[in-house]
Amino acid sequence: MLKFLLTLSLGVFCISPLQAGELAPATKSCLTGEKQGHCERWVKDYKTAMEQAQKGDHGAQVTVAFCLSTGCHGAVPIDKVASCSWHLVIANSGAATVLDSSNLRITCRTMTPAEKDQARALSADLVRKIYKRPMNTTDQM
Repeated sequence: MLKFLLTLSLGVFCISPLQAGELAPATKSCLTGEKQGHCERWVKDYKTAMEQAQKGDHGAQVTVAFCLSTGCHGAVPIDKVASCSWHLVIANSGAATVLDSSNLRITCRTMTPAEKDQARALSADLVRKIYKRPMNTTDQM
């Protein structure tokens, strides 16, 4: 019960950009300078990938998970919980590869138990919205 209450309290204060935007892509404003064009391209590509990922496109889901994990050259805020969630969605997509399984373990392994619970909850919502079915039980974290 204590673990549940702790998870719940963390969830109230730690809303990932993905949750806050109801599947809307969260991006950063690109700073002016020599890399501004590169950043703006990544922002555009990320937004396109998010739209396609929500429709079940495997490659786009991989791109979204990657950008949320790395920041895509400063274009996207790093959010490990959301990245892990997308890796869990990929694992439930029916198109997951060995590389996808490895990325899931690498991304989610270092998270706290509360963060993992939050990622599981978010991915369950995503799977329901994208695939119109419940998430398969998979815990490769």
